[in-house]
Amino acid sequence: MEGNSGGGGADRGGNDVELLCKTLQVEHKLFYFDLKENPRGRYLKISEKTSATRSTIIVPSSGISWFLDLFNYYVNSDDNDLFSKELQLDTKVFYFDIGENRRGRFLKEFWLD
Repeated sequence: MEGNSGGGGADRGGNDVELLCKTLQVEHKLFYFDLKENPRGRYLKISEKTSATRSTIIVPSSGISWFLDLFNYYVNSDDNDLFSKELQLDTKVFYFDIGENRRGRFLKEFWLD
């Protein structure tokens, strides 16, 4: 794993201001964690980039601590104790589950507006 940081400056999207930026490389994937702020408040933008795709989720500041608790739950639980989890923030519902393929286990997430 490898981490980098950067930061500051306005986002190309308009009124969004980048407060903190971290990049994490795990195997062949890059993860970007950008803490941003706009007139509606602060949010965490999490992006995953592989050689073929890029996926992004936006987490309002009110849900960041829940995300940390969720990741700790999946990291620290025994294999037999893992359950799917659901989080509702504002108008979005996030769903989390464990997936598995030939390379190993992974956390999968999706959301509905």
